[in-house]
Amino acid sequence: MAIDYSKWDKIEISDDSDIEVHPNVDKRSFIKWKQQSIHEQREKRKRDISNLEFQLEMYSHLNKRVDKLMVHLKNEDLVNKETITKFLNENFDKTEKGSGENVDPDLPPYNEMVLDLFEQLERNAEKDNKDPKDGSVIRDELVKHRAKIAAVSKEAEEKLKELYTEKANHISSEDIHTGFDKGFINHSKDDESSAAAPIPEYMKQAKTNDVPLPKLKVQPIDYKDDILKLAPQTEAFGKITAGNFAESEKYLLNHPEIFSEQQKDALMMSAFELEMAGKTKEAYQVIHQSELLSYVLELYAMRKLPEFNVPQLKEVIEMFFERLFSPRSNPMAKKSFLESVQTKYEHVRTRSKAMQQESENDAEGVETIQLKSLDESSELQVNLPDFNSSDPNEVAKVKAFNKLPPKMQEAVKSRNLDEINAVFAELPMETSEEILDIFQEGGIIGINAVLEDENEFKELQEHYQNDQGIEKLSIEEENENDSQDNEIHVSSADIVD
Repeated sequence: MAIDYSKWDKIEISDDSDIEVHPNVDKRSFIKWKQQSIHEQREKRKRDISNLEFQLEMYSHLNKRVDKLMVHLKNEDLVNKETITKFLNENFDKTEKGSGENVDPDLPPYNEMVLDLFEQLERNAEKDNKDPKDGSVIRDELVKHRAKIAAVSKEAEEKLKELYTEKANHISSEDIHTGFDKGFINHSKDDESSAAAPIPEYMKQAKTNDVPLPKLKVQPIDYKDDILKLAPQTEAFGKITAGNFAESEKYLLNHPEIFSEQQKDALMMSAFELEMAGKTKEAYQVIHQSELLSYVLELYAMRKLPEFNVPQLKEVIEMFFERLFSPRSNPMAKKSFLESVQTKYEHVRTRSKAMQQESENDAEGVETIQLKSLDESSELQVNLPDFNSSDPNEVAKVKAFNKLPPKMQEAVKSRNLDEINAVFAELPMETSEEILDIFQEGGIIGINAVLEDENEFKELQEHYQNDQGIEKLSIEEENENDSQDNEIHVSSADIVD
């Protein structure tokens, strides 16, 4: 039987080997933020799928109740709360309610939600100067409401299909199952019903002009093929002076399309180029504006909306600026925000200086050896021998350690890679290579890994001992409950010549 290997093309791997960034952009910082973005997007997709599935299920239950009320009750009954309550409780389970991981446990039962709907329709009738106690008015309002729900349900189903397709294109551990396991679930007829069921006959009498057409949606800008590309709107936002919160708020309210993880990250990464060009004020400014985007995006994500909702986003924008930067806001909130901006700016400033130094060394033709880990979540491990042990292995390690120059010995004793690299930077290339051999002989820089068993460690140790230089393997496994993704990241230490 032929085996289809094409599914492996869809595996989403956090690999940094093929990422190309601008020479003036720090690759390590970008990779770290990009990996974080992948996890956030994956979790958001899972939440969106769960929310849409619940939304469609809820509409299905509510529509069944509304449809039955419309068919069996007369106009005068539709304005009698006791009659409606009695009819619902006789025909449907009055305790039935929605449940799920992201569902509010205080959500009322479906029967109560229908009763709340009638109260809402009465208020709408009063606003339109209509008699809320006229059953024909309430019936017309119900028909309009039912038509709106049908339109919203259709949009939700289309969005859900898109999310299913996107999820299928990024295989994760939760999608992997044992090949010969089987399961059988007997679905009842009620389970097979959906919110997009055929519209009841009574709705066909409604005037189509009564149902407002959905407005064109605003979609966030996301250059998936060029993750560092800035949209003109985002670039203009980055030029607003830091601290001019009124202007920033106004701009964001008028340009909701720039709210995307890709644009936020691209704006942040542009600070490296500005800093290296000596434009310190401009670098701080774009980091400040990027943090504004980041804070609002985080608050917006807490609402767990199934899709990009501009009115809700604008509410979040106004709430954010009101609570942090208005005269009535808590001064500590603004202070916390500015501290976050300063921390990120210091990171960009420090890394930019290091990148400039590396660039100058390359231009001067100076060869140095530096030990670094591309994965900031872990570090290369410095192992000191036991100077007081009589164990032959430890004695051999002490002997190797004593071969190091005194300055390198002090650096190794500090267990600080920055100090070790500082010594390497002062040494000739030939001497540095000899020290690398001593490091390997004494096991001073070891493999920092989380492995399943000793055999796997030995295999990896033999593999990396055959390579020139010192390498580090980091295997990071994320176990986010039973339903979340497990990933394995593999990277090696980078020895820069």
